[in-house]
This record gives sequence, structure tokens and C-alpha cells, in this order.
Amino acid sequence: MDKVLDACGTICSGDDAAAGTVDCDAGSSPPDTETPPTTTAASPSSPSASSSEKSPQNNKKKQQYVVVKVKSANLTKNFEILGQRMDPFAVVSWLSSDNDSDDTTTTKTTKKLLSRTHTLWNAHKTPAWDYTCRGHAYNTTGGSSSERVEIALWEDGNVSSAVWMGSAVVAVDELLGMGGGTNPTPPGKESDDIVLPVIWHGKKNRAKTEQTGTVTVTTVLVEVDSSAAATKTSTSGAAATSAAGTVVKTDDVTVTRVDPSLFVSPVKRLGVSGGTAPFFALKLVNPPDGRTENHYIGKDLSRAVDEIAFYEEMLSIVNSDNEECGLRDMLKFGFEYAGVLTAPEEGVEAVSEEEGGDDGDGHASSNERELLVLRNLRDGCETLRLLDLKMGEKTASAGWHGKSWSHAYRQGVMDKTTNSYVEGFRLEGFDGRPETLVTMDPLMDYDNQKSAKSLKKASRMLLQHMDGREIALHFLDLHQGPTADADANLDEVYSNAELSELVMHEIVTRLAKLGAVCNNVTVPQKWVGSSVALGYDSGALPPRSKDESAIRSTVLVNIFDWGRSELNTIDKMQHMTAEEQKDRATFWGYYKGGIERLGWTSARTYLHRFGNADQWKEVTLTIYDFDAMSKDDYMGSVVVPVEETDVTEVKLGNNKGRETDATLTYSLHYRPLPSGSRLKGTWRVVIKSAKNLPNMDDQSVSDPYCVVKALSADGQHCFEQVTRVIHNDLNPVWEETLDLPLAADADALKKALEAGKAGLSEGNLDLFHLLPRGASEGTALRSATVSTIRSKETNDPGFVEWSSRLAA
Repeated sequence: MDKVLDACGTICSGDDAAAGTVDCDAGSSPPDTETPPTTTAASPSSPSASSSEKSPQNNKKKQQYVVVKVKSANLTKNFEILGQRMDPFAVVSWLSSDNDSDDTTTTKTTKKLLSRTHTLWNAHKTPAWDYTCRGHAYNTTGGSSSERVEIALWEDGNVSSAVWMGSAVVAVDELLGMGGGTNPTPPGKESDDIVLPVIWHGKKNRAKTEQTGTVTVTTVLVEVDSSAAATKTSTSGAAATSAAGTVVKTDDVTVTRVDPSLFVSPVKRLGVSGGTAPFFALKLVNPPDGRTENHYIGKDLSRAVDEIAFYEEMLSIVNSDNEECGLRDMLKFGFEYAGVLTAPEEGVEAVSEEEGGDDGDGHASSNERELLVLRNLRDGCETLRLLDLKMGEKTASAGWHGKSWSHAYRQGVMDKTTNSYVEGFRLEGFDGRPETLVTMDPLMDYDNQKSAKSLKKASRMLLQHMDGREIALHFLDLHQGPTADADANLDEVYSNAELSELVMHEIVTRLAKLGAVCNNVTVPQKWVGSSVALGYDSGALPPRSKDESAIRSTVLVNIFDWGRSELNTIDKMQHMTAEEQKDRATFWGYYKGGIERLGWTSARTYLHRFGNADQWKEVTLTIYDFDAMSKDDYMGSVVVPVEETDVTEVKLGNNKGRETDATLTYSLHYRPLPSGSRLKGTWRVVIKSAKNLPNMDDQSVSDPYCVVKALSADGQHCFEQVTRVIHNDLNPVWEETLDLPLAADADALKKALEAGKAGLSEGNLDLFHLLPRGASEGTALRSATVSTIRSKETNDPGFVEWSSRLAA
């Protein structure tokens, strides 16, 4: 059978493609047969695809689901490699044993992952998750079932592989019976706490065992009307409704299967960046026109079990002609998703469970991996610069998708100390960081104490506290590395200022459109902790022969991270209580507000950095001492005119305006850009060095960096950029060149906004004149307090008008 790649990006067999769908039956298997979570149904033309197989069994009035809640653990051993506090998580799997069809004496164990809890950072030996897993279809058998539940406990390696700490394995019948004493717990009622021993064994010597603690769980046996269950799983693919009206997340997910022969096998594991989910390199055997062999990437399904149903339903909506609720245009901003691929992992041998095979990620013993096939964002990039911006003022909800009240409370406290509380979004990850940000090491004064794990946590905290303007400052910084253009022939390649302007112009356009389509969604969604990705290739200056549209096409503006999200529709909304509807409206307001604020901040950033078509008047050069955990200390500054200036040494003034012995050496020259450029030229500020800086640290030597802040001649534009931080040096040498751009088209921002909202709203949506201007508006506020920034931002009249016009 010929394999095809259809226009929508779905990978399937030829017959499936011809039918226009890839389907699988969520409820067609006999109740005593294990149904893998991702099983391709026979094609419509296949004789085996009979009508009886396409419908739920009519002789069963009730379908039963076992729902396990992992409450807590009590560990007796520290598995953290460096002896620090552990970061535990749990992986819950369903084990089924069947006799081999060819050898009745051999028992084959199928391991099916149900859920993975969140990682509890620093919870050490007493994690409390209160995590409710997906329900698994089950039929009580009075103790004769061979089905079991495994709760495996892991120490999150964070920057390395996870470490297995032991597992609790218990028969399902026993689990359902032990919670209520001598009698089983009635259906629909949560059992009492069940404490299970956690047993660890050696990999090579399975006989070497040790109890490493206990894990506490509860269970609920939920009975669902079979016809209702079939209806629910065919529409949402991930939920059923009990007789009592309770919605139960199940593992009956309809999954699009990817034909393994389309990809090179085995697949290679890639390094983990940002999050903890492993990714795998995928190579198409025969890539179609317009796509490279690296078009896709694989994400480990074991770390995405809570996302698969969302991706499948998203795929259905995006490929449909139904514009109900306005979701289709919104979801087109999501990552391209093709389905689930099963493939062996390179360098990993298949080891039987009896031999004690473990791979360090909570998988079964097989070397095969189930992977979400997603668009590879690094395809065609020299170096991908990518922001992970988590949306919403609140990023956790108690009882939502396994989130406990205590964990949601702690998350809420953290939200209020980050930019989530200020602007409705925060920076969670930053790939391809510029040298200026790399040198902002939050633990630079603790070299003897820091580990890779502690550095990652501290860096994450640093990112989370950045406001939108400081995020953009680093995101657009191309003045060092392969995009430094001091020796570049600008008749042949773009300058770094031109590249960053073009990238930001495209981002403003797409975020304006995203804000508009977000307001067109008529049914409120609950997308808790979801993110927006902004990215571009920062690894090389593009040639001038490359068309502008081709450069724009490589810019990324996407929505993603659906682990704690639901796709709400009019039908689902009608079945919700008034309280549930209010809850959805509240969280959709948080998400929508974050999207609008991100678009507003991006447009304002573009205005100040690239909107000046006249002249820059003066530059303030200020040196600060970098302090990650407190306000940066002022070390001195000087104001110089924007005019041709050879290498000059100037004295710095203190915070009272008096000259000091400290000096700064700089130069300033104008560089015109080729005809046809979007910029007329740039003023090049070269920050060479400083001498005799005052030491602002009591226990060490200061870590200086220089802020270049330019003000336009009309006072309407304020540009800001920084140099790298130099550690422990009062006589730093930078030799860095920063560009102050002059626009060729003063209306470029207005055109970006018009392109973003074209056809999406009625009436005049001219947002250009709503943007605030002035010296203070272009400056990042990292040193200000959260309450100060929030008070300023939430009452900004320009933003209020921006939001109201997007919603009009």
C-alpha cells in the first residue's frame, strides 16, 4: 500500500488518506481484552471493519472505569545523585497479562501508561500530589483478573535522566476490595486511603530488593452508561459521564496512527531543553515537495498523556469546515500535529520485564517509544531562538487535571511574585539565549556551591520575573555571535538590526491577529498553564537575495502546552453547571488578557525600537552591578549627544550627578544601509571599556554591565539595549557594538497592525495612535517591585482601549 502525506500534514496509509480520516474504535474491544491506548482501526474498505465493530456493545448497560488518585508518598532513601533534596514524581501504569498465542506456557505483560503526576520540586521524601489519574475501562471479576496497577516513583533529574526509586504493584481486584475493609468500596464512592509498599530492585540483579518507602492512593469505581460513554469518547476522545453526572477522564482516546515506514528507524533521543519531556529526531524517508527530512520531531508520549486528546480534537477541528465557536482560526496557531508514531529507540535494547529493564523515564521495558509527531521548530534553523511564554494571571486551578489544592495554592503564591501577576504572562523558557543573558548568571557569586540543577532553577526564577519589555530586549539582541555584522558586506547580507526589525514586525502582525481571533472565540476555554511560543533563526544573517516573505515565514508565533487544557464547545457548555461555566469564563479571561497584553507589549516595543524615522538626540550610558536576587546597583552614568564621535574616554557621574574617577570609553558612528532596506541606517554605539568603577558588593567584586538608552529628537521613542555582564571586574573591557536604528517608513507599525486585523473585525481598528510614548515607556522594569509594575500596567488607559477595540 502506498503511503502518503496529505495536505493537512496528517501521516496515514493510502486507504486512510483516501477516506479522509484515520479513526479507531474506543469501545469495540471485548471487556476482558486489553485495548492499547493508540490502536489504528481497519480502513473503511477493510472486511474487518464491520458495523458491529464500529459501535459499542449493546449487551452491556454499564461500562466501569477504575480511577486511581495518587495522594502522597513517604520515602526512606535519598536518590538525588548529589545528595540534595529530591524532586519526586509518579508514573501510573496499567499492567495486563495474556498468554502468548503461540506458546500457552508464556505470559506476556502489556504495560499501558495512564498518567504522570507533576514534579514536586524540593518535596524530597514526603511528596503530596493528590493527583487523579485517567480512568481505565474495567470489569469486576471477583478476584480472577490478571490486571494490575503499577505506581512507579521517580526522582526528576531535571538536567539529567530521571532516577527510579521503586514501584508499588497491586492487583486491580485487590485494590478495589481493600479500601473498604472486608467489603469492596461501592461504585461511585472514593475508597479510604490505601498504603502500598514501594519496592526497589537492582537492574542486573532483580533478586536484590529493598523497600524504599510507601505510596498512598485511593480508588473509585465509576459506572458509566455504555451508550453515553460511547457518545462522549467519540466527541471528546477523553471523557465519559457517570450516572451521577460526574465527568471522568479516561484513556479511551481516539488516536491518529502514523505509519512507521514513513520514517527512518530507529529514532534518536535528543537532549532535553526547557521542560523535562524527552524529544526524538525523526527523519522522513521520502519527504514530499516543500518539506525536508527533518520536518517533524517526536515528543515522548509518556510525558504527554494529558495532551494527546487535546491534539486529536484540535486536529479534527482545524481540518473541518465548521467554524463553530471561532475555535478553528484560533487553533490554527497551534503546532502542526500529525499523530502518534511507534518506533524503536536507537541504542536501547529490548529487555524483558523479568530481566528488570528500566530506561530512566518511566517507560515499559521495551525499546519501542510512542511519540507525538509534531512540527520540528528547528528544521532549517542554524540556531533557534525560542521563547516559552506561559499565559494567564493564574496558572493553576485546584482539582483541575490532577492538581491538588495545596499545589495550586503554592502555584498561586508564585504567580503573584512573577510577571504573570503583572502582565498576564511570564517567561518559562528561553532557548538560544544571547550572550548578554547567558552572562546574567544568578548564582555567579556561589561558584563553589552551585550545581547544574540549582543553576537551572535559579535561571528559571530570573526569567519568570522579567517584564515584557526586558524579554523583548534579550529576544531581539543579535549584536554578538554569528550575527555580529562589523565585518559583514551589507550589500550581500542583512544587518542584525534589519533582521531583528523584520522579525519583530512579523511578530506584531501575528500577535494582533491572534488577539483578534482569541476575542472571536464565543465559548470560553479553560487552558490552564498553556503557552505561546515566539521564535526565529538567530544563527546567521540572511542573504539579501532571500525574499522578505521567506524570512517572515520562518518566524514562529504558536500556542501550545495542552496538558491542563480542555476544548470547550457549545454542546459541552450546555451540560455544565452555572459554577462550571463561570469558572471557564474566569480562566478564559486570564488567558485572553495575557494574549492581549503580549500583543500590546510587542507593538509598543516595536514602536520604540524601530519606529523612529527622524533622529536620535542623545544616549545615556549607565553602568550597573548585576545582582540576580536584588535590585541592580548603580555604578555611574554619562549622557552623550548622538553625533560622529571617535574613541573617547568620559568621566561617569554618581547618583547625585557629581563626576567621579570612574571612566567609560566609547565611540559613535552612523552607518547607512543599502537602498530598499526597511531601515535608513543605524547609529553604531561602541562600548569599549570602563575603568576605576566603584565596588558595590560587600563580600565580592562587582559584576558590571552597561545599559545604552537612546532618546529620539522628538521625545517619542526610547531605545534600550545592554552589554554582557563581566564577572568580578572593576575595569571591564566589553568591545561591543550596539545599533540605534532609523526607520525608512514611519508607518511600518501601523501596517503591521492593519495586516494582523484585516478581515477579523468590523469598523476602524486603528491602534497605532493608542500606543504610549515617552522616555519612560521604553525601559525595562526588572528592578521595580511587582506591585509597582502591576499598578502601572493594569491602569494604563492605552491598554484598556487596545483590549476593548480587539473585543469590539
